[in-house]
Amino acid sequence: MGVCGSIRILHGPGRSFGWRGSARGGAPSVSFGEFPDANGGGSGRVMGYHPRMEPIGESIWCQDSGKPGVSLAISFGVHGNERAPVDAGLRLVEEFGRGERTLREGKLLLLHANPRATERDERWSEGGMDLNRCFHPDVLAAEPELFEQRRARELVEALERVEAEVLVDFHCTVEPGSRFLMQHPPVDHAPSRRAYSLLQADTLLADPDLNFGGVSFDEWMSTRGKVGICYETGWIGDPANSPESVHGEMLNLMRGHGLLEGEATRYPEKTLLSLAGTIPCEEEGFAWCDGMGTNLQRVAAGSVLGTYASGREVVLDTDAVLIFPKKKPELVKIGSPLVYIGLSG
Repeated sequence: MGVCGSIRILHGPGRSFGWRGSARGGAPSVSFGEFPDANGGGSGRVMGYHPRMEPIGESIWCQDSGKPGVSLAISFGVHGNERAPVDAGLRLVEEFGRGERTLREGKLLLLHANPRATERDERWSEGGMDLNRCFHPDVLAAEPELFEQRRARELVEALERVEAEVLVDFHCTVEPGSRFLMQHPPVDHAPSRRAYSLLQADTLLADPDLNFGGVSFDEWMSTRGKVGICYETGWIGDPANSPESVHGEMLNLMRGHGLLEGEATRYPEKTLLSLAGTIPCEEEGFAWCDGMGTNLQRVAAGSVLGTYASGREVVLDTDAVLIFPKKKPELVKIGSPLVYIGLSG
């Protein structure tokens, strides 16, 4: 059966088993079927298993259909103030927990990645550590000092426990811009293509060389030869980037991998970008120029992105697309990226 929602058959031909019905609360429901006894006549009983979602860790839930299929992980709330994916993911937890939805095959892992940050409605918890920078092997191997460091270990252990094959980590962007996908294997990696074609974003940011740094949740999956995708569903302040919209995409992802009944919608056409690197913050007091600093903004070579307090300008040396521009003061730190740089094609 697997590691979640499993049960043993404790009876067989020629043995009676008197209890009938289904378990109450969040426990699995159990039904009975007939099979011939050992002599070919009479009747025995066999249990049919219809598991419901159950917790396997803090804010981590799993449902195992007991049938072969994809082991799919959906993560939300790595950053606690990205509410649309959080609310959509928690709605799924409730629906599966109440038995309103059940799997036809495979396994489903739902991860509310940073519940403490969600409680604070902030990007991170009280430690000020970005959870999505805690999945580098060096961080995972070190003794954790902050919640996010410990939490990264717990999330990785959950993926390993259910033998997850596909992880889609749902996010929102801090700055305005269209939704987009980021993946780290080559774009012709068939399992990744199957996953990202089920998501509506029409821009795919490829990072096979791990220019993002090998620090994120989706990169952890990708470096193990599995599917790890970061899905930025849109700007955090865009009313169209709603829990209902994200919930629908999560369901479509499950249908497309065979976990749920129904026809999946596919979005195969993507505009391809490659992640080339970053422009780091090198001085205090950086300020973006007016009109600069939105996600997926195309900027020509020679354009001034902004200036430091010293008056020094930051000039783009090639035609590029801006990815994850840092405009909020708490995100602008010396030594950290001011912006990631994408190139067309």
